[in-house]
Amino acid sequence: MESAAMKWLRMLAAFCLLISVSAPAAYHAISSISLPGAMMPAAEMRPWQGKLLRVGIIDDHSTPWNIAVGNDLYGINADYLALISHSSGIQFTIVGYPDWPALLAALQQGQLDLLFGVPQYPLPAGLHATQPWYSSPLRIYRNRNNQRPVMFNTQGARIAIGQQTLKQVNADFARQHQFQILDSDLQALYTLLNQQTDYVVADETSAGFLLNQLQQGQIYQLESPMEPGQLNLQAVSNNSTLVAALDSTLRQLPMDVVNEIQGRWNSQLPRYFDTNTARLTQLERQWIEQHPVIEYAALADDYPWSYRTANGSASGYSVELLNAIGQNTGLRFQPRWVDNSQQAASLLTQPRPMLQLMLPLTGNDNMQGNSLPVWRALWGVYIAHSAHSILSWQDLQGMRIGVRRGDIAAELVPDSMNVIPFDNSKALYDALANGQLDALVDNVLSARWLIQARYKEKIHLAFAASDTAWPIAMGVSAGQPLLRSILNKGLQQIPPDTQQRMRENWSNNPQLANGDGDNMRPISRFLFIAALFAIAFLLLLLLRRYIQQRRELRQRRQLEQQREEAERANQMKSQFLATVSHELRTPMQAILGLLEVELANQPQAGNLAVIHSSAASLMTLLNDLQDHAKIESNTFTLHPRAVDLQQWLTQLADFYHPLLREDGPELQVSALTPLPQTVMLDCERLQQVANNLIGNAIKFTRHGTIRLTLAQTDAAQLCLQVSDSGSGIAANEQSRLFEPWYQTPSGKALSIQGSGLGLSICREIINRMGGSIELHSLPGQGTTVTVRLPLVTADIDSLAIAPPAAAESDTLPLNRLRVAIVDDHPTNLLVMQQQLAHFGVIAQTFDNGTDLLRASSQPPFDLVFIDYNMPRPDGSTVARILRRRYRHHPQPPTLVLCSADAQSATPDYADAFLLKPVSLADIAAQLHRHVQQPFDDLDARIQRLANHQPEFVVRIVATLSTVLANDRQALAEALRQQHWQQAEQIAHRLKGSWLLLGYQQGEELCQQIIEQAKQHTTDTPEWNLLISLTENLLKKLEDYGASTQSH
Repeated sequence: MESAAMKWLRMLAAFCLLISVSAPAAYHAISSISLPGAMMPAAEMRPWQGKLLRVGIIDDHSTPWNIAVGNDLYGINADYLALISHSSGIQFTIVGYPDWPALLAALQQGQLDLLFGVPQYPLPAGLHATQPWYSSPLRIYRNRNNQRPVMFNTQGARIAIGQQTLKQVNADFARQHQFQILDSDLQALYTLLNQQTDYVVADETSAGFLLNQLQQGQIYQLESPMEPGQLNLQAVSNNSTLVAALDSTLRQLPMDVVNEIQGRWNSQLPRYFDTNTARLTQLERQWIEQHPVIEYAALADDYPWSYRTANGSASGYSVELLNAIGQNTGLRFQPRWVDNSQQAASLLTQPRPMLQLMLPLTGNDNMQGNSLPVWRALWGVYIAHSAHSILSWQDLQGMRIGVRRGDIAAELVPDSMNVIPFDNSKALYDALANGQLDALVDNVLSARWLIQARYKEKIHLAFAASDTAWPIAMGVSAGQPLLRSILNKGLQQIPPDTQQRMRENWSNNPQLANGDGDNMRPISRFLFIAALFAIAFLLLLLLRRYIQQRRELRQRRQLEQQREEAERANQMKSQFLATVSHELRTPMQAILGLLEVELANQPQAGNLAVIHSSAASLMTLLNDLQDHAKIESNTFTLHPRAVDLQQWLTQLADFYHPLLREDGPELQVSALTPLPQTVMLDCERLQQVANNLIGNAIKFTRHGTIRLTLAQTDAAQLCLQVSDSGSGIAANEQSRLFEPWYQTPSGKALSIQGSGLGLSICREIINRMGGSIELHSLPGQGTTVTVRLPLVTADIDSLAIAPPAAAESDTLPLNRLRVAIVDDHPTNLLVMQQQLAHFGVIAQTFDNGTDLLRASSQPPFDLVFIDYNMPRPDGSTVARILRRRYRHHPQPPTLVLCSADAQSATPDYADAFLLKPVSLADIAAQLHRHVQQPFDDLDARIQRLANHQPEFVVRIVATLSTVLANDRQALAEALRQQHWQQAEQIAHRLKGSWLLLGYQQGEELCQQIIEQAKQHTTDTPEWNLLISLTENLLKKLEDYGASTQSH
């Protein structure tokens, strides 16, 4: 017996030595920016060239700075790290930390070389920071749908701000205002969208990116001299030489690439003055009180001035101007639809106040019946495509010329011409397209949209009706000077750059990206210039490719050599892991399997429960080594479930009390406060943490007391504390206690044995649970370890009782299943046969694969458990033969491979893979398999995004549904019409939606569509897969939204 134990210890020690060389977990910076060609590193950076630096970031998933999807990191920091690595030759491994204190502690403890992309915080002595390399000023935002009569500086204004943004606010500004502090900028913007607050203070980059992704055009930026503050990003290190080198490298980055990074993440929003800031006289204010709502005459198809949307609301450039005027003056406007300008002009003669949205000025009105000009437009003469010889008015003599009734176009046509008026634009353009007219006259902005939307390849511009770009204003009812004055003051409140941006947006609609097909330039010159640009571009590409090929050839040789060395080491590691795992897990299959069956049959047997817990703890010791390997490979996961904390404490005390020596320490287990009946956490991982802490306390405490307490704090946290009265730990040893493989000198002096992995695994588990762990110790007085975890309560109906047992196995209709087990180990056959019998299944057993293949007949077995490592033939061969034999059978058997190899994965010729020891829960899952639905974790992702606040959940679901549906339809249309630039922009926005939810597959498909749009390719399987995935997500969001509203 002792010889076997020594053999196990030698295997465990070798296993520990092997996995200790694994690489640390890291993010990978993903960037799609266009990197420049070969660059000469700065002189200060040459000593660092080719080195690997450990970089820490704040892992708060703050968009758009750090966007983590799995192991991939996107965002501004990822773009800059990729650019710095390309320009300097430095390699980075990126590690995320939950907050600034944790990040700072890691740097001071030597776990990191550099902190990157962190705001300007006060730094302790000995740390150095670069100059800020990215700045985003704090701005004030408001919802134009908010009708509350408040201003930013008035009493009662509700101002929201994210807690990280608040740290960047100037002290004087913060003292002058009261803020509603929320967890993030996204939460703050949602309160603004829901009109729960009046203003939001956020940095310009974050607000622009988030609102662009959500497509919320009603949010605008305040035009104000106030300066709330500025967010500055910098890099921090304890190495001043490295900081100086980074400063030099950042200064030498190409400005075109830096501008590309800033442009892709920063979307400018329109700027307006604050609400009710127009300087109105007392008479004007009284007039507004008497006339709070003003009607305006609008044409339903007069883009860009005004048009009626699909839902019947008014839109257009003039409508947007009225909205801004209403924000500044308090007026409200509503449309009255008309067919032409003549009807609009007749409405202005009525006694009540009325506006006309689009009124060209001829200079004969003395500015008494109109507002200030808001645009200028040319009028053009348009003819059918079949007519080619019309170049002037003389060519139209005797022909039919159409105009809209009441439009200035009638005045531009020479008197001798035959002018035919039409009541609306559709009738006018249809008449020209159908040959009932020879020409028409209209303003070029409206004509361009109508032709592109409805008459492409039918109508084109012939010549300009006049050389004058006519001023466009708004018409005002006769005898309403106060209304005209109010309009003019409202227009003057709109900043000139905002008005210009509005004009550009409405005149450069994406639908009109291709123009009207008539650029009036010689084709030969165009082709010649295009050919020159193409040749120059190809030469640059060839030069860049030549430089890249030389660099890649050198790197490929180095990587090939490193790959061969890594493959040899990995093969040795894989072979060793398979052998050790098989040898240790095979006997544990019999121990845990039979105990689990007996415990399920005799749930009241207390001794069996203690034995089962002891065997499970023995298995946990083996898993410690595997957990450490998973942590280093970043494959470590948690499995939360509902847990009864009081029962957990009782089981913990029952487990340890029989194991303590009579002359040893006394273990006291208690709850300091009333505990919730059920909480949601990973019970096994919490048990693992408690076992490690109690085990360490027993090692350092020969006599005295060990106390484990559990309490609920006021901050909605669970506090687990383990304290002892043992020998304690010296202060100079405590800073390294959480490092893997570290063993204290004081422990060695007391002959205390251990691998040094326990506390490092505990810290990783607690960090992934979202908690913290602290250790305080004094030599001779003892040690106290405190663990704090977030408290998440659970429904008692979802409570799972441990150890696992199939509580409803006797009611399941499983007795008709034909099940077979094949394993060369007699003990494994006996154990699995009894486990299946517990569910009422009588299984046939075979000690080799040949007998199983001979016994297999029609109909085949329903379920076959196959030992993966058995000889002659092995499990994979048996599975392949059965899969091929029944490939045409309507109900082929379900093939489940069982192995002690911890590194194995499910192969394509099997249906499932189980790791020994196989538990009752594993077998139950195979007996009652359910098809996993896509997006099962959508609820958790949306709840996390909404910070578990119901009012935000409904808004997020509705917004995502609308954005995804619109983007899917727009992208399909853009690809169908081969509008490549528009398709690339829409795919980039759709990618942002997938990034917000954290689904990597959708993000990767969007990136592939972006790359294909750049190459002008279509009909790809990636597009079909993205459409299918988006439709599934929309269906899930629809079902989720319905269930949310029903509650």
